[in-house]
Amino acid sequence: MKDQRIFASPFRMMSPRLDAEADRFKDLHEVSVSEDHTPEEGMLIMISKLVEMCKILSPSFAAPDEEKLAQCDRLAEEVHKWEGAVTKNLMAAQSTIGQNLFRLVVRFPVRLERIGDMFQNILTCARLKARDGIPFSDKGLEELSAIFAIVLEMLTNVRDALMIRNKTLLGHVKSQRDKLSHMLLEARFAHWERLEAGFCAPQASSLYLDILDSLTGTNEYLGKICDSLVAIADEA
Repeated sequence: MKDQRIFASPFRMMSPRLDAEADRFKDLHEVSVSEDHTPEEGMLIMISKLVEMCKILSPSFAAPDEEKLAQCDRLAEEVHKWEGAVTKNLMAAQSTIGQNLFRLVVRFPVRLERIGDMFQNILTCARLKARDGIPFSDKGLEELSAIFAIVLEMLTNVRDALMIRNKTLLGHVKSQRDKLSHMLLEARFAHWERLEAGFCAPQASSLYLDILDSLTGTNEYLGKICDSLVAIADEA
């Protein structure tokens, strides 16, 4: 009997090399932009670059490393380039996957690129904090660390869901989206309480809120990707 947790991927017929790609997830963030990849391979590479960016950004507010931040710049630029290549390949494959599925999958590359935009904004905040010596409270740093941990796990799960097509994993991502929404809201409330009590440096306030706004946008785009994957599973 077919495992009901597994859904058919509209990309799989276009990705004969994908199983080999899965064996080297840890290296995918190093792949240079090229049109010689299937759409699914390109999206796996995009997500892997976002995963690496998230790993760099998470500790950057407590211990900034300019060399790592420069690597983050490069990864962001590559995500932008991959978006164009993947979208072009999806347009070329439109007749292969059918119009209904095409409407769902054609949005994936742009949504991943938008997450890259959110990360670039966070990167700018990290540089401003380091340049101007803006202090964050220990509690604020702790909140960001916990939030980044959830974002990293969500990105990894979305990448894995693209690969193994598991509905249970998608359900887990949806639960994480709700959890992250709650964490972001709580972090915002806690920030205002610290500011009102004098435990937050005034110059840190807008910077911290800017980071939370970008992470909120990241959560929204990851949620939309997950919803589309669920719709693909239902369509299949």
